[in-house]
Amino acid sequence: MSWLLAATALPVGAVTLDYLYEADQPVLNDAREAAFVDALKTVVVRVSGQRDAPARLGSALNDPRKYVQRFGFTADNVLQVGFDSVSVDRLLQEAGLPIWGRERPATLVLLNVTEPNGYTHWISGDQPNVQRDILDKVARERGLPLKWPAVDPQGIDESNALQEADRYGANAALVGRAQGGMVRWTLVTVEGSSQTSGGMEQGVHLAADTFARVFAASGSSLGNVVVEVSGIGDLDAYASTLNYLEGMTLVRAVSLEQVSGDTMRFKLAVRGDASTLRRAIALDSRLVSQDDAAAPGAERLTFRYRP
Repeated sequence: MSWLLAATALPVGAVTLDYLYEADQPVLNDAREAAFVDALKTVVVRVSGQRDAPARLGSALNDPRKYVQRFGFTADNVLQVGFDSVSVDRLLQEAGLPIWGRERPATLVLLNVTEPNGYTHWISGDQPNVQRDILDKVARERGLPLKWPAVDPQGIDESNALQEADRYGANAALVGRAQGGMVRWTLVTVEGSSQTSGGMEQGVHLAADTFARVFAASGSSLGNVVVEVSGIGDLDAYASTLNYLEGMTLVRAVSLEQVSGDTMRFKLAVRGDASTLRRAIALDSRLVSQDDAAAPGAERLTFRYRP
């Protein structure tokens, strides 16, 4: 089943994250080198999508500064560091870890909290809230873009969570029901749902782990995929399509192979395979899939350009 969501009031689109290789790490007891190590751990988990990534890197973590592009320390002793993306990607590739690109699915959080006095309410995005702050912090660490409802969403459950996500231009919904310090989490996508229970952070991990399995690709796996796009009626549409494809993290190179009427055939060198590329494109609403599903081993995908 495609990851493409139906057209809604807001365009569904992947969120492109520009902070994947950056980290803000408090320096504890003036241990600056330890702060660099912890910052690199955060980045490799975020970029690979794998929570066990630091353990799989072994001794490479002992010299984090060799991957640093820039850094500084704030007045309250927080290390702000940006790592070199090429070096980090190579590090992950050599360790056999995948790379999860900058384009990531937006997830609408629908969190219902039952207070100790029995009062039940939904967490919205327009009011300061401790639970939301916790989730936002963990989501940034995992590289998972979250959206919050602007108003109290009455009557939400797993059966209509995707419709609510559509309203906010999100690709999935994360439904949580919190009571007594525990949260029952359900991640809902067009491909089904999955559940976990635990603390606030477990919902973010459920979503990030699930999406990483779908969208992360082996850094050493390169292949060619033919992409045909119809509905390209002018130069603006061509430029928009070309810029979009070239800007995708999975795509290493794009060449135009054929033009027939309003249909253009592109050849893409990609990290991963056609199925991974199709799922990544389906996160954005500008190219609409014309395939019912990507057949295993298929190396040709067809789309229609949506202005």
